[in-house]
Amino acid sequence: MEGGGQSGEGWKLGDIGDYRDANDIWPIASASIVSINLSLALTRFGGIGGFSLNTFFDTFGLEGLLANASWIVILFQAARWVYTSFYSSGGRTWSPFVFVCILLAVQVVHDLLFYYGLLKSMPTGRNEMLDGLKRYANENGQRAIGSHSAYFILTAVIAMFLKESSFLFAFLLVNVALYLIPFVISTSSYTGIQKVVSSSENTEKQPASRTVQANGRPAGEERRIASWNSMRGDF
Repeated sequence: MEGGGQSGEGWKLGDIGDYRDANDIWPIASASIVSINLSLALTRFGGIGGFSLNTFFDTFGLEGLLANASWIVILFQAARWVYTSFYSSGGRTWSPFVFVCILLAVQVVHDLLFYYGLLKSMPTGRNEMLDGLKRYANENGQRAIGSHSAYFILTAVIAMFLKESSFLFAFLLVNVALYLIPFVISTSSYTGIQKVVSSSENTEKQPASRTVQANGRPAGEERRIASWNSMRGDF
Protein backbone atom coordinates (compact mmCIF):
# COMPACT_ATOMS: atom_id res chain seq x y z
CA MET A 1 0.00 0.00 0.00
CA GLU A 2 1.48 3.28 -1.08
CA GLY A 3 1.05 6.61 0.61
CA GLY A 4 -2.04 8.74 0.40
CA GLY A 5 -3.55 10.20 -2.71
CA GLN A 6 -2.19 13.26 -4.46
CA SER A 7 -3.01 16.57 -2.88
CA GLY A 8 -5.49 18.63 -4.81
CA GLU A 9 -7.21 15.62 -6.34
CA GLY A 10 -10.00 15.74 -3.82
CA TRP A 11 -11.61 12.87 -2.03
CA LYS A 12 -11.77 9.70 -4.14
CA LEU A 13 -12.56 6.04 -3.70
CA GLY A 14 -9.48 3.94 -4.37
CA ASP A 15 -9.41 0.98 -6.74
CA ILE A 16 -9.59 -2.26 -4.72
CA GLY A 17 -11.02 -4.35 -7.56
CA ASP A 18 -7.93 -6.27 -8.73
CA TYR A 19 -7.73 -9.58 -6.88
CA ARG A 20 -4.07 -9.96 -7.92
CA ASP A 21 -3.01 -6.86 -6.00
CA ALA A 22 -1.97 -8.13 -2.56
CA ASN A 23 -1.50 -4.56 -1.31
CA ASP A 24 -5.28 -4.16 -1.24
CA ILE A 25 -5.58 -6.79 1.49
CA TRP A 26 -4.38 -4.22 4.05
CA PRO A 27 -7.15 -1.61 3.45
CA ILE A 28 -9.78 -4.35 3.17
CA ALA A 29 -8.72 -6.07 6.40
CA SER A 30 -8.44 -2.70 8.15
CA ALA A 31 -11.90 -1.70 6.96
CA SER A 32 -13.32 -5.00 8.21
CA ILE A 33 -11.99 -4.30 11.70
CA VAL A 34 -13.44 -0.78 11.72
CA SER A 35 -16.84 -1.89 10.40
CA ILE A 36 -16.96 -4.80 12.86
CA ASN A 37 -16.45 -2.30 15.68
CA LEU A 38 -19.26 -0.09 14.38
CA SER A 39 -21.66 -3.01 13.92
CA LEU A 40 -20.78 -4.34 17.36
CA ALA A 41 -21.60 -0.95 18.87
CA LEU A 42 -24.95 -0.92 17.03
CA THR A 43 -25.65 -4.41 18.36
CA ARG A 44 -24.78 -3.55 21.95
CA PHE A 45 -26.29 -0.07 22.19
CA GLY A 46 -28.96 -0.16 19.48
CA GLY A 47 -30.20 -3.73 19.71
CA ILE A 48 -29.41 -4.38 16.04
CA GLY A 49 -29.53 -8.13 15.44
CA GLY A 50 -31.67 -8.77 18.50
CA PHE A 51 -31.02 -11.00 21.48
CA SER A 52 -29.50 -13.79 19.38
CA LEU A 53 -26.69 -11.65 17.98
CA ASN A 54 -25.90 -10.17 21.39
CA THR A 55 -25.81 -13.67 22.84
CA PHE A 56 -23.54 -14.77 19.99
CA PHE A 57 -21.01 -12.06 20.88
CA ASP A 58 -21.38 -12.85 24.59
CA THR A 59 -20.67 -16.50 23.92
CA PHE A 60 -17.87 -16.40 21.37
CA GLY A 61 -16.29 -12.97 21.85
CA LEU A 62 -13.02 -12.71 19.97
CA GLU A 63 -13.67 -16.00 18.17
CA GLY A 64 -16.85 -14.58 16.65
CA LEU A 65 -15.13 -11.35 15.66
CA LEU A 66 -12.26 -13.21 13.98
CA ALA A 67 -14.75 -15.39 12.10
CA ASN A 68 -16.58 -12.28 10.86
CA ALA A 69 -13.37 -10.54 9.81
CA SER A 70 -12.18 -13.61 7.90
CA TRP A 71 -15.61 -13.96 6.29
CA ILE A 72 -15.40 -10.37 5.02
CA VAL A 73 -11.92 -10.74 3.52
CA ILE A 74 -12.82 -14.03 1.80
CA LEU A 75 -15.99 -12.64 0.20
CA PHE A 76 -14.17 -9.46 -0.82
CA GLN A 77 -11.54 -11.56 -2.56
CA ALA A 78 -14.24 -13.54 -4.36
CA ALA A 79 -15.90 -10.30 -5.48
CA ARG A 80 -12.55 -8.91 -6.64
CA TRP A 81 -11.99 -12.03 -8.73
CA VAL A 82 -15.40 -11.65 -10.38
CA TYR A 83 -14.81 -7.91 -10.96
CA THR A 84 -11.38 -8.49 -12.53
CA SER A 85 -12.41 -11.49 -14.62
CA PHE A 86 -15.69 -10.19 -16.00
CA TYR A 87 -15.51 -6.39 -15.87
CA SER A 88 -12.10 -4.72 -15.69
CA SER A 89 -10.47 -7.32 -17.98
CA GLY A 90 -12.34 -5.69 -20.86
CA GLY A 91 -10.38 -2.48 -20.39
CA ARG A 92 -13.03 -0.69 -18.36
CA THR A 93 -11.98 1.88 -15.78
CA TRP A 94 -12.46 1.47 -12.04
CA SER A 95 -16.12 1.69 -11.00
CA PRO A 96 -16.90 1.67 -7.26
CA PHE A 97 -20.61 1.24 -8.07
CA VAL A 98 -20.08 -1.87 -10.20
CA PHE A 99 -17.72 -3.36 -7.63
CA VAL A 100 -20.22 -2.85 -4.79
CA CYS A 101 -22.99 -4.42 -6.89
CA ILE A 102 -20.81 -7.48 -7.53
CA LEU A 103 -19.85 -7.60 -3.85
CA LEU A 104 -23.51 -7.57 -2.79
CA ALA A 105 -24.34 -10.32 -5.27
CA VAL A 106 -21.54 -12.47 -3.88
CA GLN A 107 -22.68 -11.77 -0.32
CA VAL A 108 -26.35 -12.65 -0.99
CA VAL A 109 -25.41 -15.88 -2.79
CA HIS A 110 -23.10 -16.80 0.09
CA ASP A 111 -25.76 -16.08 2.72
CA LEU A 112 -28.36 -18.22 0.95
CA LEU A 113 -25.95 -21.10 0.40
CA PHE A 114 -24.70 -20.87 3.97
CA TYR A 115 -28.21 -20.91 5.42
CA TYR A 116 -29.85 -23.54 3.23
CA GLY A 117 -26.73 -25.61 2.58
CA LEU A 118 -25.20 -25.65 6.06
CA LEU A 119 -27.37 -24.20 8.83
CA LYS A 120 -30.54 -26.01 7.75
CA SER A 121 -28.75 -29.33 7.31
CA MET A 122 -26.61 -29.22 10.46
CA PRO A 123 -28.36 -30.85 13.46
CA THR A 124 -28.76 -28.58 16.47
CA GLY A 125 -26.19 -29.30 19.15
CA ARG A 126 -23.47 -30.44 16.76
CA ASN A 127 -21.65 -27.08 16.61
CA GLU A 128 -22.11 -24.25 19.11
CA MET A 129 -21.21 -21.44 16.72
CA LEU A 130 -23.51 -22.72 13.98
CA ASP A 131 -26.29 -23.05 16.57
CA GLY A 132 -25.80 -19.38 17.46
CA LEU A 133 -25.90 -18.34 13.81
CA LYS A 134 -29.01 -20.46 13.30
CA ARG A 135 -30.76 -18.64 16.17
CA TYR A 136 -29.68 -15.32 14.65
CA ALA A 137 -31.07 -16.29 11.23
CA ASN A 138 -34.35 -17.55 12.71
CA GLU A 139 -34.84 -14.38 14.77
CA ASN A 140 -34.01 -11.89 12.01
CA GLY A 141 -35.07 -13.69 8.84
CA GLN A 142 -34.62 -11.66 5.64
CA ARG A 143 -33.47 -8.67 7.68
CA ALA A 144 -30.21 -10.52 8.27
CA ILE A 145 -29.39 -10.40 4.56
CA GLY A 146 -30.23 -6.69 4.42
CA SER A 147 -28.07 -6.00 7.45
CA HIS A 148 -25.19 -7.93 5.91
CA SER A 149 -25.56 -5.93 2.69
CA ALA A 150 -25.37 -2.62 4.56
CA TYR A 151 -22.40 -4.00 6.48
CA PHE A 152 -20.56 -4.87 3.26
CA ILE A 153 -21.32 -1.53 1.65
CA LEU A 154 -19.89 0.25 4.69
CA THR A 155 -16.79 -1.96 4.66
CA ALA A 156 -16.25 -1.40 0.92
CA VAL A 157 -16.48 2.39 1.24
CA ILE A 158 -14.06 2.41 4.18
CA ALA A 159 -11.64 0.13 2.29
CA MET A 160 -11.73 2.38 -0.78
CA PHE A 161 -11.14 5.42 1.41
CA LEU A 162 -8.22 3.77 3.22
CA LYS A 163 -6.69 2.77 -0.12
CA GLU A 164 -6.20 6.47 -0.83
CA SER A 165 -5.20 7.37 2.74
CA SER A 166 -1.74 7.30 4.28
CA PHE A 167 -0.51 4.18 6.02
CA LEU A 168 -0.17 6.15 9.27
CA PHE A 169 -3.83 7.23 9.23
CA ALA A 170 -5.04 3.69 8.52
CA PHE A 171 -2.77 2.27 11.20
CA LEU A 172 -4.06 4.71 13.84
CA LEU A 173 -7.69 4.13 12.83
CA VAL A 174 -7.34 0.35 13.13
CA ASN A 175 -5.59 0.64 16.49
CA VAL A 176 -8.37 2.84 17.86
CA ALA A 177 -10.91 0.26 16.68
CA LEU A 178 -8.94 -2.59 18.26
CA TYR A 179 -8.67 -0.63 21.50
CA LEU A 180 -12.42 -0.06 21.69
CA ILE A 181 -13.51 -3.61 20.81
CA PRO A 182 -12.91 -5.15 24.29
CA PHE A 183 -14.89 -2.35 25.96
CA VAL A 184 -17.78 -2.58 23.52
CA ILE A 185 -18.01 -6.36 23.51
CA SER A 186 -18.01 -6.52 27.33
CA THR A 187 -20.93 -4.06 27.53
CA SER A 188 -24.29 -5.54 28.54
CA SER A 189 -26.89 -5.01 25.87
CA TYR A 190 -30.28 -3.44 26.51
CA THR A 191 -31.85 -6.25 24.46
CA GLY A 192 -30.30 -8.80 26.79
CA ILE A 193 -31.66 -7.02 29.85
CA GLN A 194 -35.17 -7.02 28.33
CA LYS A 195 -34.89 -10.74 27.62
CA VAL A 196 -33.89 -11.47 31.20
CA VAL A 197 -36.84 -9.51 32.59
CA SER A 198 -39.35 -11.16 30.25
CA SER A 199 -37.95 -14.62 31.02
CA SER A 200 -37.68 -14.24 34.78
CA GLU A 201 -41.15 -15.67 35.46
CA ASN A 202 -40.38 -18.86 33.50
CA THR A 203 -36.85 -19.42 34.79
CA GLU A 204 -37.85 -22.06 37.35
CA LYS A 205 -39.71 -24.08 34.73
CA GLN A 206 -36.79 -24.22 32.29
CA PRO A 207 -34.16 -26.96 32.25
CA ALA A 208 -30.88 -25.95 33.85
CA SER A 209 -29.10 -25.99 30.48
CA ARG A 210 -31.42 -23.29 29.12
CA THR A 211 -31.73 -21.08 32.21
CA VAL A 212 -31.07 -17.40 31.54
CA GLN A 213 -28.68 -16.03 34.14
CA ALA A 214 -28.63 -12.59 35.69
CA ASN A 215 -26.00 -11.36 33.25
CA GLY A 216 -28.27 -12.01 30.28
CA ARG A 217 -26.44 -15.11 29.02
CA PRO A 218 -27.86 -18.65 28.84
CA ALA A 219 -26.31 -21.12 31.26
CA GLY A 220 -23.61 -23.27 29.68
CA GLU A 221 -22.15 -20.33 27.76
CA GLU A 222 -19.92 -19.16 30.61
CA ARG A 223 -17.14 -21.44 29.39
CA ARG A 224 -16.89 -19.50 26.17
CA ILE A 225 -17.07 -16.16 27.97
CA ALA A 226 -14.40 -17.20 30.44
CA SER A 227 -12.20 -18.19 27.50
CA TRP A 228 -12.71 -14.78 25.91
CA ASN A 229 -11.96 -13.00 29.19
CA SER A 230 -8.75 -14.96 29.67
CA MET A 231 -7.64 -14.04 26.14
CA ARG A 232 -8.55 -10.41 26.65
CA GLY A 233 -6.77 -10.14 30.02
CA ASP A 234 -7.37 -7.66 32.79
CA PHE A 235 -6.82 -3.95 32.21
